[in-house]
Amino acid sequence: MKIGGLMLNNGLTLYRITQAEDKPGVAGSILKFYAQRNINLEYLTESSTDGGFFVIQLCIESRYVDEVETYMKENPGNISGLNIKRIDDVSTFAIYGPHFREKPGIAARFCSYIGNAGVNIYGISSSVSSVCCIIKSADVEKAREAVLSYFELP
Repeated sequence: MKIGGLMLNNGLTLYRITQAEDKPGVAGSILKFYAQRNINLEYLTESSTDGGFFVIQLCIESRYVDEVETYMKENPGNISGLNIKRIDDVSTFAIYGPHFREKPGIAARFCSYIGNAGVNIYGISSSVSSVCCIIKSADVEKAREAVLSYFELP
């Protein structure tokens, strides 16, 4: 199946933030922390749970990790109630269209080929024109080879 291309962004760290009460303004306050420091979010997903909590996953360039970690250590009251897990050395690995809206099953195929190659996916986001996964940077080449065994580049 022909796709528009692959996108890769290395040198990232994933933060998974859970257990924050799902109420208006909480997500904005978490994201504001990064905005105030001019830290670009290279990947972002958010979802709510049945228990009234939410999960935010975001990736930043690894060069900002020391700044984030220092802030969290110096300001524990600002992150109380949050369960924050850090996963280092990740990459965004994505395919893009055109016309993914008209091609059902793109995400299933993309994720299946990555998984069949033995690569764990830490996060998935999609739009009408792309599907993006978070994977360990060490697995990028393995994922690329697996995906290109099915998808064709222009």
